[in-house]
Amino acid sequence: MLKAFKTEIAPTKEQRVKIIRSIGVARFLYNQYIAYNRRLYKMYQRGQLDEKQKHFVTANDFDKYVNHELKIGLPWIDQCGSKTRKKALVNAEQAFRRFFDGVSGFPNFKKKANQDVKLYFPKNNTGDWKIWRHKLMIPTLKQVRLKEFGYLPVGAKVTNGTVAYVAGRFVKGTETSSTH
Repeated sequence: MLKAFKTEIAPTKEQRVKIIRSIGVARFLYNQYIAYNRRLYKMYQRGQLDEKQKHFVTANDFDKYVNHELKIGLPWIDQCGSKTRKKALVNAEQAFRRFFDGVSGFPNFKKKANQDVKLYFPKNNTGDWKIWRHKLMIPTLKQVRLKEFGYLPVGAKVTNGTVAYVAGRFVKGTETSSTH
């Protein structure tokens, strides 16, 4: 069974810059994906695409486009972790799939004013996501101080986590397994 924890972190100045920059890149890629698929969908509605052409691009295909074409003109995209970029595209694809299934409306662009973009950090190595009483190890950010001591279970097995920037504060969500 998984348990989720949400707590506030106190990153250093360099970590703050990296988090804010990465959130910006993730939001940019999400919006680029939405715009790209919106163009294809409108062309499909107008009948400009034949039946063999796709009217929807998957996150994997768009990620290949980002890696081979978009990063050449925009090298700052590499300042964000690859897993975070991929998760932003997967979330955008999920929004489109929900639209096509009739579950939700047409996907909207993410706005900087409505900071609802989160950075996703999976556990790749054994040293990732270690929890101590007053700090934790987040992949690519290294050791980050916690604002609330003793809230997270020390030594718990963390599967993944997110970092968000909400109202000038950095909030971290973590999923841990209950067997620790």
